[in-house]
Amino acid sequence: MAQRLTRNRREAVCGGVAAGFADYFTVDPVLVRLGFVLLAFADGIGFVFYIICWVIMPINEEEGVSGQTTPGEKVAEEVRAAGERVRAAGEKVASEVRVAGASGRGRSIAGVVLIVLGSMLLLDRFSWMFRWPFWLRFESLWPLILVAIGVALLLRSREERT
Repeated sequence: MAQRLTRNRREAVCGGVAAGFADYFTVDPVLVRLGFVLLAFADGIGFVFYIICWVIMPINEEEGVSGQTTPGEKVAEEVRAAGERVRAAGEKVASEVRVAGASGRGRSIAGVVLIVLGSMLLLDRFSWMFRWPFWLRFESLWPLILVAIGVALLLRSREERT
């Protein structure tokens, strides 16, 4: 039976791709890893090729390695766990937004903010007619407006907690 190209988890550093290529071509895995690193400097093609091979190449089941995880799999599991924490936090924020939206105050405040910002933008377009001072132009005021909105939101959340 012909030899198959598989990932070698026994000698894996990241995903076992380089070790699998080394087994297939009967060369040292360090040389294959060096090849991937050199290809990574060629517009990242080595990194992309490694990821594609990691996804496509099957794991060598004949090695008898059970329960051993590679560093790459450990990183993937940590990323998966972090994603779950982010999802849980996002659900919590979404539920708080739903509760705040039910009161209707958020919509009215957002409406007032949009009216004020729209008016400022409109008046700024007519600055040639009104000769606005530089400090009163929207391009100078928008950071202050954002800070004021942030302070108002913080004060409101502080009032709701007490």
